[in-house]
Amino acid sequence: MIHNIEALEETYQDFIIPENAAFREFNLEIEGADGGWIEYTYLDRFGTNRTQRVNGGEGATISATYTIGRNMGQIPPGSTLRFIIGNRGSWAKFDLLSHGGYGTGGGGGTAVLLSKDGGSNWLILMVAGGGGGAGVDTEEIDTQFNPGMPGASGDEGMGKTNSRNEAMPSGNRGSGGQSNKNTGGGGGAYEDGIHETGTLHYGNAGWKGHKLSGQPLGGLGGTQKGGYNGGWGFGGGGSGAEGGGGGGGYSGGGAGAPGFGGEGGTSYVDRFTVSPSGVLRKQNDDTNNPEHGRARYQFGPAKQ
Repeated sequence: MIHNIEALEETYQDFIIPENAAFREFNLEIEGADGGWIEYTYLDRFGTNRTQRVNGGEGATISATYTIGRNMGQIPPGSTLRFIIGNRGSWAKFDLLSHGGYGTGGGGGTAVLLSKDGGSNWLILMVAGGGGGAGVDTEEIDTQFNPGMPGASGDEGMGKTNSRNEAMPSGNRGSGGQSNKNTGGGGGAYEDGIHETGTLHYGNAGWKGHKLSGQPLGGLGGTQKGGYNGGWGFGGGGSGAEGGGGGGGYSGGGAGAPGFGGEGGTSYVDRFTVSPSGVLRKQNDDTNNPEHGRARYQFGPAKQ
């Protein structure tokens, strides 16, 4: 039986690994939330109203199989799994844009964490990065539309270089992405998006209190007046204004430059505390139908 975990509004969901001798394997798949799209109308050179939709970046997909048991590298029966399912970034509709840059919110990262002692101590099993928000740049000469970047599928939690868009630097090793003046970087696992004092457009960390043995609760998306909010998650997506917000993830995506889409958050799989097999990582594309993140899991007997 496949169990599907849907996003709730800014809250985590806990599940217990059952004490069932027949269950020896645990299949798990998660997907980060998507960044928001932009739909805008404009006058073409013949004076006709046209509509254009610019896609947000899709969240990454991560999957693996775990062994249930009490040996090293296995997940013990009775353990708690905490699902933090990212929320999609806000989208926007504009009529006859004036000159300048526009952007939408980045998607939140999705994560599954494990506690072997009833919730006192936690470790990260896996994180799937959220997608960046879309961007549009309107000038007197031309109009450019720039989709948000997808969540990165690499599992080392390292920032990646953006080859399609102009964006601020992504975070690395659990830190947040860089914000700019009016657009937010995505939150990482342990640190908020990098930001100027007094601003709120950055995504928050998914597990800000980890050094003090705090609970992993997820992080809020970035907000700002006149902008478009990032999605809650692990971490939260940055808000969009002049460019697309960065996606949340193990490391947060950088904010898009004015008129450009945001970077996607990065992904991660723990291979040291537990021993997953069959790890699959997929970097998706961009989407005109942004969705929240998701998770699904299935118990089964050990393969012969």
